[in-house]
Amino acid sequence: MRTELKKLQAATGYHFKNESHLIEALTHKSFSVDEHKGQANNERFEFLGDSILNFVIAADLVSQFPADAEGILSKKRASLVNQTTLAEIAKNLSLSKLIQFGPGEIKQGSPANPRILASAFEALIGAVYLDSDYKTVENWLLNLFKEITVEQSESGSQALDYKTRLQELTQKHKLGTPTYEVITTSGPSHKPHFLISLKMNQTEKSRAVGASKKVAEQAAAEIYLNELIKETLKGEKNGF
Repeated sequence: MRTELKKLQAATGYHFKNESHLIEALTHKSFSVDEHKGQANNERFEFLGDSILNFVIAADLVSQFPADAEGILSKKRASLVNQTTLAEIAKNLSLSKLIQFGPGEIKQGSPANPRILASAFEALIGAVYLDSDYKTVENWLLNLFKEITVEQSESGSQALDYKTRLQELTQKHKLGTPTYEVITTSGPSHKPHFLISLKMNQTEKSRAVGASKKVAEQAAAEIYLNELIKETLKGEKNGF
């Protein structure tokens, strides 16, 4: 474990002064039961890291795009700070191999769950901040996000507004108007996760999970939008 932790720190570019911060960031709440009861899990660090990440990215976007209005900046931030992006960063850092889970979570395949990977990365952010200071975690995050920022932020205002694009497409083909319904809400009170159902004319077309209702709705819209686009292309190819 010690060797793997050293590899992780080398991969992240940050070396912990207090390694207990890192261990706590990599401890899922399912591990803190039975024989490990009382061991701190990463939910508090996740809460802290989520706030830090949103502020750092927001401040950087305001600096990069001084002419953009609040709505455009919000969409650009959403294109960067989302479950998919955070889970991908976590995978690149091999966090799934180091997170400590309870046996039940391992059986359910939680080490590969994008939501859990994204949360672990947020917890890691909180750990870095507590182990250092704001300026250090800011520089560390911007370095991790620099390639993503270049690739996504300029197009984020248009590319990821899936709800709008889906509604335009369904109206064009007279399919009706998409509606969104919360199926379940899970997770801690400070960090809930929403399961959203997208329906067309009372028929469910897709489901998705997100850290907010808006994020989950966008994810559900993306799934169904991609299906409609495929159907449209197939119909054009067949001469319909």
